[in-house]
Amino acid sequence: MAAASAVIGAGAWSVSGEGSADGARLDAQAERIVHGRETRVFKSLEQLIGTTPYIVKATVTDVRPGRTVGGEEDDGGATQARDVTLSIETKYKKTLLPATLVVEEWGWDDTGAGYQVENVAWSEVGDKGYYFLTRSQDADDRYRLINTQGRMLETGDGFLELSADPDSELAVAVDGMDSLEFGQRIKYLLLPENSDQLETVTEPPTAPSASQTAPAPEDGGEEPYPGDNVDDGSEPSASATG
Repeated sequence: MAAASAVIGAGAWSVSGEGSADGARLDAQAERIVHGRETRVFKSLEQLIGTTPYIVKATVTDVRPGRTVGGEEDDGGATQARDVTLSIETKYKKTLLPATLVVEEWGWDDTGAGYQVENVAWSEVGDKGYYFLTRSQDADDRYRLINTQGRMLETGDGFLELSADPDSELAVAVDGMDSLEFGQRIKYLLLPENSDQLETVTEPPTAPSASQTAPAPEDGGEEPYPGDNVDDGSEPSASATG
């Protein structure tokens, strides 16, 4: 999610901020916006609700530095998440969720410079709204937005501030709804008799890396002639990664 294809809005880095686990200084605010390829794009609320495993209305009660992923060998180096604690007011989907949970958002790069992904501005304590969530990769006790369209915050006048691109089809579909109407629409679409209106948008399989598709180096040996049974582990098979 934090993988960058382009960066805009870069500014001077803050000299003050929070501390990370390795003692580096972290920016107190995002200083740039990172753009990445979205694996799923929702064109309607029916698609967003039908695809998302966990839907809640919640308030942000705490924000602090989270885990670091990646390293020098990875494109873009190491990145550090922000742990956003949500106190749940309403559980619309997967009602066995705990009363509080931690959502990961990004983040800081390996120099401690802060960035936000697309329109997902950094959360602040007191934020309240609707969160469309899935489990974080490699962190069973953490959650993340289903994609960058998956957060709708209440504004002071009761309307919604979307993390989706304002020009997207989803934003147009939700435009004009206040928070109360939006919550009622979620409940309506989740009624069993309305399940036929929901759609599921699947993620495409991840393309194999260059190292996976490159031919094996010649070792001077003669390759054995395969028998009828090729289920010997010698043929790599592509597998999708989340």
